[in-house]
Amino acid sequence: MAKPSTAKKKQKQKARQKKARAARSRTAARDKGEILADQAAEYIETGHMDKAVAAVKKAVKRLPANEYLLHLMGHIGSVSDNTDMELEAMAGLDRLGKLPDENKIRRLYMLVEKNRFQECLDDTEKLLARFSTLTVKSKTKVKKGIKEVREYCLYKLEEEKWRKKAKSAVNADPPLSRQKKRMEKSLPNRKKQIDPPSKIGKAVEEKATVAVPAAASLPEIPVQFDLDQASFYDAFLNPEPAGPDLYDLALESHAIRFKESFETLVCLSSLSQVRRYWYQEETAKKVLKRFRGRALLSDEVGLGKTIEALMVFSEYVKRGMVKTGLILTPTPLVSQWKEELTSKFGLDIPSTDDPDFKSKKDTFWEAPFILASINQAKSKKNFAAVTAREYDMVIVDEAHHLKNKTTLNWKLVNALKKRFILLLTATPVENNLMELYNLITLLKPGQLETATAFREKFMKRGDPTDPRNRALLKELLGEVMIRNTRALAGINIPPRFAQTIRIEASDQDIAFYQQIKALIMDIHSKSKGRGRLVAKNLLAQAGSSPTAVGLSISKMLTKRDYLWEHEQGLLAVKNLCRTTLDTPKNKALLKLIRSSKEKMIIFVKYRGTLDHIAKFLEWHHIPAARFHGSMDNARKDREIQAFQDQKEILVTTEIGGEGRNLQFCCRMVNYDLPWNPMKIEQRIGRIHRIGQEKEVQIFNFCAAGSIEDYILDILDRKINMFEMVIGEIDMIIGRIRSEKEFEEMVYDIWVDAATEEDCKKTFDNLGTRLKRARIGYEKTRELDDKLFGDTYEL
Repeated sequence: MAKPSTAKKKQKQKARQKKARAARSRTAARDKGEILADQAAEYIETGHMDKAVAAVKKAVKRLPANEYLLHLMGHIGSVSDNTDMELEAMAGLDRLGKLPDENKIRRLYMLVEKNRFQECLDDTEKLLARFSTLTVKSKTKVKKGIKEVREYCLYKLEEEKWRKKAKSAVNADPPLSRQKKRMEKSLPNRKKQIDPPSKIGKAVEEKATVAVPAAASLPEIPVQFDLDQASFYDAFLNPEPAGPDLYDLALESHAIRFKESFETLVCLSSLSQVRRYWYQEETAKKVLKRFRGRALLSDEVGLGKTIEALMVFSEYVKRGMVKTGLILTPTPLVSQWKEELTSKFGLDIPSTDDPDFKSKKDTFWEAPFILASINQAKSKKNFAAVTAREYDMVIVDEAHHLKNKTTLNWKLVNALKKRFILLLTATPVENNLMELYNLITLLKPGQLETATAFREKFMKRGDPTDPRNRALLKELLGEVMIRNTRALAGINIPPRFAQTIRIEASDQDIAFYQQIKALIMDIHSKSKGRGRLVAKNLLAQAGSSPTAVGLSISKMLTKRDYLWEHEQGLLAVKNLCRTTLDTPKNKALLKLIRSSKEKMIIFVKYRGTLDHIAKFLEWHHIPAARFHGSMDNARKDREIQAFQDQKEILVTTEIGGEGRNLQFCCRMVNYDLPWNPMKIEQRIGRIHRIGQEKEVQIFNFCAAGSIEDYILDILDRKINMFEMVIGEIDMIIGRIRSEKEFEEMVYDIWVDAATEEDCKKTFDNLGTRLKRARIGYEKTRELDDKLFGDTYEL
């Protein structure tokens, strides 16, 4: 009995091996087909149509059921006047059920032109049999045209039959006259005889252009060349020799531009201060190779979707395939993207956060590459300028804000003319599967069919979040979506812990705060626009240090950048800014520094506060490195190196450690507190990130009863912000943000509250909204895990 058992095992093993070989063969064919498709697209761009034809034929041979390839084949056939190739592409699409009805009719006339009468006759019979279901304009004319094509094909086939018989029967009637008589009897209403083939063909083509919207050939596009004659002739009259180095560089650039595949990412060697991870590189390759630059990146929060998107973007730029681009993000994230682009990818792109943004006006939107907040891009004054031009690539961060196709966000992105597009979101579905449909439609229209068909095929009645036909939906989404999980990436970051240290104010602090509050309320009540900005900045500076306020007021008085009626109030506040170094806040900082020998980063928002702390530490003989935006890059590098090797303290402004590896430090102090929670998160993210090996300790300073005290209370007590994963606070704040940013909400609460009790009550209401937003986010995360799980991992 052992032998049959062994034979069966061998047979099963052979079957498995055969199946594995077949799978490898299919994979190899698919990969080779995709490479050939990329080659064909490249050849079209460079005008090598013969090579494009050869490449696309080979690609379709390997992947005969690939819709994209068949469309590409048809396009190449049309551009190169290769009717046989165009017909082959149409036949393939027809087999897949993807050939539009207009093109089916157009195909008849093309078959007539190529004398493929039997094939054309078969198609006319099929079309007439289901003519009532066709979706074409001028159906009466179209039907008449199809019938005439059928008559002509019958005539030509009959003529061919008689010609064959004539060879063996010399005395037979002339085939043409006999055929004409037979057709005249069968078509009594037809007054004139059938035209010769050349005239019929011409008439058929004329009918086709009337009945069918799609023309057989593309319209000519006028091209104008403007030659700068001076520089043109100068190159010949005053040639400059190019040495072997430039020659080799030119060859290398061409090799990169026309590289056959994306197996090797050429952008990686130029990245700076980036700790690359395998899943990020594989994601970039998959987007480039399989998705052809159109993808939904839905990694779990904190895995680096920004880095993945910029790898794709940078790769296309370096290969010369992207020369224009638009990056759209929520307003608070513009500065973060600007930093990533500059410090890690070496790309200096103008942004809506730049100081000269408003002065540039419409010219800003004409730059080759643009980084913009989506609120600015969709505004009435900018919408037309943004959508008027074409972009090689568009990237949209926090793409869940596009889930509703009736919003301006969705309409803006849909109106953009783009070749490549990346949508980034950790939560592609929040309430309804139609949100997913709307996102995919922006990426690849028709991928999930029409909205009605999607509802019928994939959505259950009564539960808009639980899909039907999961296997089919998975297959369709797998062509445009990647969702990496922490389990796949193997990312385990130690926890972080936060502690709020409330500073009891001294008599001098109380006098200062009361004076500046009175000034702020006066400016707010009497001044609009510019006055609101001044009042908000003074209030934020007051939460940082009197030194920061004093410097700001000095600049205002020097530039006379204020209303004259506020001059006395400004001078009174400035006099109170002459504070000693030994403040209650500094005493608490000194105590904290001396409590541990671990390295510590002290974050501040204002340069004045940084100098104030530096003097205090120097007074106590505590060596500290400094880091701020006014330093050049060499000085910044030296200060960071000194912090790592020698000094225990780094005092830095908001930009601290941009793109630099600071994970060797595990303690940080928020000496002052940004009103925007995402800014707080960015500070924490300097050290609580991939690569950190110790628990992170966060110490938040605030004056008791200050606006920062209220902010910390709702962020810590209501939603436990400091226990979240990096990136989650963005998802929560995004749920309560409309057109007004979080810091604007905070300022309005403070200036509109008549009493301290009103202020506390309104902040509690904001905290309740945040809590509801967190609960909603957690439900969304559970829903996305249920829908996607690890299905769309690499």
